[in-house]
Amino acid sequence: MSQYDPPGMPGPLRPDPDHLLARRSVRWTIIGVVLSTALALIGLFVQAAQSGGRTSGSSSGGNSGDSTAGSSATATTAGPSESVDSADDGLTSAERSLRDSLNSSQWQRESCEHWTAPDATAALRCTVSTLGGTTKAKIATYPSKSEVQEVYLRYTARLAEGNCDTTQNARGTWHENDTSTPAGDMACYWAGAGQYIIFCTYYDRPALFEVDGNDPAALTDWWHTVDPVFTSSTG
Repeated sequence: MSQYDPPGMPGPLRPDPDHLLARRSVRWTIIGVVLSTALALIGLFVQAAQSGGRTSGSSSGGNSGDSTAGSSATATTAGPSESVDSADDGLTSAERSLRDSLNSSQWQRESCEHWTAPDATAALRCTVSTLGGTTKAKIATYPSKSEVQEVYLRYTARLAEGNCDTTQNARGTWHENDTSTPAGDMACYWAGAGQYIIFCTYYDRPALFEVDGNDPAALTDWWHTVDPVFTSSTG
């Protein structure tokens, strides 16, 4: 016997194998599309990240980056085309020329330091050692001898004519120890802070010499032991 199905009533639904395969095919197609899209998006993200890294690297290593790095390197390390002052002594080129012209038998050139003298081309304060002892003296050069004379008159105009060997607060001329020919003008006077100054100019160059102390007699005796200040004469 068999089960009886009433006439006119449909039997139970049975799945259609072809339809199931079609549905499975559509589902796999959708999954494939989703995976492909996801992989494509991941690939684009990775590519964008790598591209961004190159841009940053180019910015730090390219033209704009090189200028920044070059500036930093230049600030600490001089390039081959730069002129480096290896002396690092705080002197100008004019002051070095003046220092190198001093008589090294008495002037300790390595001791020379910048001295501020208004309108001077170069001015130094150096240690000077003579038979009379060691002290600090000043030397300066000017653009012209007429300008040196202006400086001299500015400080000595009110002083009386006299001989600094025997008179204080006087002005006159001086000569080297081995000659009687005047080598320049000089003055000796008391300045502020109890300092006695001996001040000399040169007729053969636009220069002046100055030394100070608190004992006029001792300072005058020391000044007489100073050899020619410069290594050579100029016209």
